[in-house]
Order: sequence, then C-alpha cells, then structure tokens
Amino acid sequence: MRDALLIIHILAIAAWIGGNIMNGVINMRVAAAGSVEGNAVLARSTVKLGMVFYMPAAIVTLLSGIGLIIASDDAYSWGAPWVSFGFLAVIVAAILGPVKFLPLSEQIAAGYEAGDVEAAQKASRDIAMWSSVNTLILVVALALMVIKPGS
Repeated sequence: MRDALLIIHILAIAAWIGGNIMNGVINMRVAAAGSVEGNAVLARSTVKLGMVFYMPAAIVTLLSGIGLIIASDDAYSWGAPWVSFGFLAVIVAAILGPVKFLPLSEQIAAGYEAGDVEAAQKASRDIAMWSSVNTLILVVALALMVIKPGS
C-alpha cells in the first residue's frame, strides 16, 4: 500500500510542478507572438486548468500524502518538519488559486478580449510572479520530502 501511495504522491506533485512550468513556458511563447486573440484564449484556458488540472493534482497530492502518513510504520510522522512544510505548500496553493490565480487569469482574458493589452500584460506579470512563488514553494516541499531533514 505504501509503495502505491508513494508512486501516486510523486506522480501528482510531478504533474503539478510540471504543469506550472509548462503553463509558464506556453504563456511566454504566446505573449511573445503578440496575438491578442491567442492570449485571450490562453487566459480562458488557464482559468479552466485550475479546476480540471491543478485542483485535482493538489487534492491527489494531499490525499496520497495523508495516506502515506497513515499507512506508514512510523516512517512518516504528522510532526515531521518536511511533512508540515508539505501541508503548508498545499494550503498556500489552495489560497493562491482563488485569491490570485483565478482573478488574475480572468483579468488577463478580459483585458485581451476588451483590447486593453496594457491591463492584460500587467495582470500577466502579476500572475507570473505568483506562479513563480507557488512553484518555488512546491519545489522546496519536494526537496524536503526527498531529503527528510531531522529523520
């Protein structure tokens, strides 16, 4: 059971981090192409990705992590610093989604759709910064899970 949960946990966080990086690369490429319509479509797609990709990846990461703690023979503990940081990473992402990513994606799409490229680009810069913070937190959580300091 532990091995299956660990594989699921690793795949979920890999999808989540990989999705963040891929989304950033695609956004940069589309923005560089200068297509207002393309940027609007991409922004609308990003809004949908939150619900159909990022939220499920986060939920599977969280549930499989909880399962690992429950199923382990004291190899994982609720009080381990790296476990606590993993929970913190999921909580931060859960807050950033509706507080930053969703409204900024909506602003980007609305800006491009209204022809307000400047407003859309400002929101794009903001979302890129928050995405970088989110990805960094996830990578640190992943590194801590691998290193397991204090154990």
